[in-house]
Order: sequence, then structure tokens, then C-alpha cells
Amino acid sequence: MKKSKVRCLLVALVAIVSVALVACGASPESSGSASGASSEQAAEQKSFTPSLDTATKCTLTVGGSYDNFEALEAEFDKFNEYYPDVELSYTKIDDYNNLISTVIKSKDAPDIFFAHDFMLESSNYGELFEHAEDLSDPALNIDLSCVRPSLLCKDETGACPMAPVFSSTSGILVNEDLFKKEGLSIPTTYEELLTACDTFNKAGYPTPMLCHNVASSYGNLVGELMYTNASKNPEMVEKLNSLDPAAGEYMRPVLEKVDGLMKRGCINLDVCNELEDGYNALILRFFEGDIPMVLCSGDTASGTAKRESQSEAFVAHPFSYALHPFTLTDDGPCLLDKPSVQFAVNKDSENLEMANEFMRFLMNPQELNDIARAKHLLTVTPDLSYDGAYAPFSAIDPSRIIATHEVGLADEATIQYRVAAYDVANGKATIDKAIEGYGSYEL
Repeated sequence: MKKSKVRCLLVALVAIVSVALVACGASPESSGSASGASSEQAAEQKSFTPSLDTATKCTLTVGGSYDNFEALEAEFDKFNEYYPDVELSYTKIDDYNNLISTVIKSKDAPDIFFAHDFMLESSNYGELFEHAEDLSDPALNIDLSCVRPSLLCKDETGACPMAPVFSSTSGILVNEDLFKKEGLSIPTTYEELLTACDTFNKAGYPTPMLCHNVASSYGNLVGELMYTNASKNPEMVEKLNSLDPAAGEYMRPVLEKVDGLMKRGCINLDVCNELEDGYNALILRFFEGDIPMVLCSGDTASGTAKRESQSEAFVAHPFSYALHPFTLTDDGPCLLDKPSVQFAVNKDSENLEMANEFMRFLMNPQELNDIARAKHLLTVTPDLSYDGAYAPFSAIDPSRIIATHEVGLADEATIQYRVAAYDVANGKATIDKAIEGYGSYEL
């Protein structure tokens, strides 16, 4: 019997901006009970009622950066139960972030497209959002109230040009069997993390923690402490966003922790540098079974289930694993609640009414919960129990849940942290030198 743990997650809105997670403790064999609960909830929800002629014939294309999107295709099938003659498809756009602004102006522009909050903050994407519908327009009748308010991204005018479909977080993918073997508890403080790393090093493991050793991935290492500190200090956020080199001093506590991890031998970069990429290779290396922890995002962890069968090592010797909170403090871990994939509607679409109708269909608790369950990512709705490897986050106190979008750090500011941490970790700069470079870093 497969030993990889399949668990349940309940995401509940606390006050107006916080989320509380409650584990359901499902196993692969008992996952049907979660589906039953979902169906029961769905019966209580307001069902979707078509607002257009159901005999309408047209095509709709969703463009994005995923190689494939089976979870969305399942939603296409359900939408076709209402509109059988609407042909829906998903298309991957290569080099998405660089090319979407050009593609949206072409004759092959998608009707719906991926969008991200960092795009809304960047002048490079100003023209892109000129093509985006305001999904909060009451005339469209798209119910955004089923989305946690902290995940909604709005422009300066208050318009909502994108709607979140998934949310994500950062953490450590943990081989729980290795912790049991070494008699260790999974760390919930920085000191416990150091102790665990010492134990794994003494026992001869290749590296206590594995990561994709590129600057962009270091957000998984520094994000918790970066956002925690910034959430307490609006003046800090303002100065960091200005990219003033003097604001680099705010990075010191984070970089000191990064430097401490490296000096303690928590991350063996020789092992990390053997990875060819930061997604498939990272997961498959973890499935070899001798890596205790992997620094990653929920987006990466969501790809584990489908890759179990691709790993001969895991098939031969399966083990229990889950995504756990990661912390660089002794205050207990946080959950960073952040938008993942978001959809925008191309207002120049030849089938604009139907594109908006699909969004009205998707922005429903049942559909959002179902697509998140299928993709193994966090739902964007206030409350759902579903199968997934996020149960360890249920122990986090609601006061330790941080909505990253509400903190207000600009993407350019987070890039400074990521690159500085990468330079310190790789010995390319001292802490002081990395701090001096604040405002000049690029990915």
C-alpha cells in the first residue's frame, strides 16, 4: 500500500483578512469521505444558472504558463454540461511572463489568461491590463465574495482585473519516515531546525535540506521572515519598496539566518547543484528517499502525487511525506497566504460574453474547491476540506497567518531579498556586501 500521506485541509476565514486551517486526517482509502462532504456543501451552495443561450456555439481559449492543466480541463467538461456547443481549450504560452503582453495583442490572443499580482505592480505590464476586464464590475455578475478578500488584487482605481483560482504558500517537503528513523520531531523553531540538520549530517545524509540553487527559489527560504518583519512595520515596507540602498539594512536579520544555516551545514550546495531544474528534478531527487527536507513552494509540492509513479526508487520504497511549515524564528512557523494562479479576461475577446460566463461559473465555492483539490493546491475560498499534503499547517495559530498581498511588498523589493540571500548562501557576498547592493539586484 502506498505510504505517501493524503490529508485534508480546512481553510477558514478569520476576521476579514486571516485564514485558519483545520486538518481532516484523511488517508488515500478514506478520501471519498472528503468528496462526500464537498458534495454535501455543494448542495447548500447557490447553484450556477446559465445567463446566456445554452445553444450558443463558440470557442474559448485559456492561455497560461503550465505545461498542462488537467484540473482546468475537468472544469471545462462541467461547463459543457450547461453549454455543450462551447469548445474550450487550454494553451501553454512559452516564456509566458515575457511574451503575454505581445500575445494579448495578436490575432491568436487567448480569451482568458494567467495574470499575477507582480504584473499589476510593474509598468512593464501596463498595456497588458488595458486588455483586461474589471471582474468586479457588478454588470458582469461574477461573485468574487467567495474568494478570501486578502487574495483579491485591485488596481489604483479599485478595479479587479484578475481573480485568483489557487493560493499557495512556502514550506519544507518532509520525508517523515527519516525523522522517525532518527528519533526527531519535525522542526517548528529555528533551533529545532539546526538540531535536526546536525543530526542528519552526523548520520551521513547527502544534505539535510535540498533546494533549487537559483536566486528566484530563495524566496522559499527567506519569505517567512521577510514578510513577518515587514508586516509589523509599514515604514519598513515603504522604504524597501523605494529601493533606496539604505533600506538594505532591513535584510540583515534574514541574511544572518541564511548565513547561519550555511555555516551549520544545513544545505549542501554540491548536492543542490546536481539538479537540472527546480521542479521535476527536485521532486524526483526527493523521492530517492535519502533527503530529509526540501525547501519549496506549494506549487512545487502540488506536483508530487503525479510523479510518485515516475520514480523507481519511490515505487520500490515508498515513504510518508507532507509539506510542513518552515521557520527561521523561534516564535513558531507562519503560513504565507498568497495568490498563485489568477485568471484575467481579455475584454477584446470575440466571445467576451461567454468568457465572462465561464468566469461566473468558475467563481463559485464548489468549482474553486474542486479545481484546487484536483491541482493539490490551496483553495481560495474561506472554507473547504479536501485531500492534500497540507495538514501540518493546521496547527498554525491564526495570528501567524500572513496574507502576503496585504503586506504590500513590491515584487522588486522581494527580488532584492532573494538575490541577496542567494549571494550570501553561495559565498558570493558577505552579509555587509549584500546589504550594500540593495536596490541593484535583478533576477
